[in-house]
Amino acid sequence: MTVLRRRLSECSLEDAAAGFTEGFSGYVMPMNVTPHSIELRIERDHVDLDESLVFFDGDKPAGILMINRRGATTRIGAIGVGPTIRGQGFGRSVMLETIEKARARGDEKLILEVINSNIRARDLYLSLGFEISKKLVGFGRSRKRPVPYVAPPPECDLAEAARMARVFSDTGLSWQTDPRSFERVGPTLKGFAIDGKAVAILDDTGKGVRLFSLAVDPAHRRKGLGRAMADGLAARYPGQKLFFVANVPAGLLDRFMRRLDWRKEKITQSEMVFTFR
Repeated sequence: MTVLRRRLSECSLEDAAAGFTEGFSGYVMPMNVTPHSIELRIERDHVDLDESLVFFDGDKPAGILMINRRGATTRIGAIGVGPTIRGQGFGRSVMLETIEKARARGDEKLILEVINSNIRARDLYLSLGFEISKKLVGFGRSRKRPVPYVAPPPECDLAEAARMARVFSDTGLSWQTDPRSFERVGPTLKGFAIDGKAVAILDDTGKGVRLFSLAVDPAHRRKGLGRAMADGLAARYPGQKLFFVANVPAGLLDRFMRRLDWRKEKITQSEMVFTFR
C-alpha cells in the first residue's frame, strides 16, 4: 500500500478537513469537521503545521495526523486513518514514527486522549508504552430545565477573559481546557465576567453552548460566584443545552456540578502519556 503524506503546512484547509473527516469515518462519535473548525483547532491547540500530516490515497485525502506542541510536551491532537488505508498496520507505524520524532526532538512527554469506549485504540496505545494519566469527563445542563431568575453575566473582551482564565484556573488541566488554549483568541469564542472575579469562555455557534472555561478567582471562591456565572449563562441562553465536553479532569468540577444539578455526560476519555526517560 502506498500512502502519500503531505505536511499540513503544504495542504489547504479543505484537504485537511476532508482528511480529518475520512480518517474518523465510522468513529465512536460523529465528527463534524469543516475548514473553519480545522482553522480554529490549529489556533487553539498550538498545532505544528510542519509536523502534522494529511494522508492521501491517490489524490483523495484519506486521513490525518495533527501534532500539537507546547514547550517540551507534544500532543497527538488527532490521528485518523480512513477506510481505504485502514487495517494494514498503517496507524501503528505512524504512531511509532511519532514517538521516535518526539524522542529525537528531546521532548519530555507525548500525550493523547482516547474515548474510553474505543477499546481497540486504547489497547494499541497501551501496547506502545502509553500509560493512563487521568480520566476526563464532561457535564451538561439540560435545555429543558427552568431558566434561572438571575441576571445574565456581561460579555467582556475575549483577550481579558483569556487573561483571567490564566490567572484563576487550577493546575493539572487537560490540553483543551488549559488557559494556553485561549492565548490565540479568535472568532466564535466569547468571554463573560462577573466583577473581574469569575470568568467563562464559551462557543455559542453550534448545537448548544459549549463551555471551555469557567473559573473563579481563588481569593473569592465559595462565595456563590461560580453558581452565579453558571446560572447567569443559563439565563442568557434559555432553551439551550450548556455543556463541557469530556475534557475536564475527573474530580475537578464534580462536586460543583452536582450542586448545580448538571449531569455528567456518558462519554468519558482517558488522557494517556508516553514519558521519555
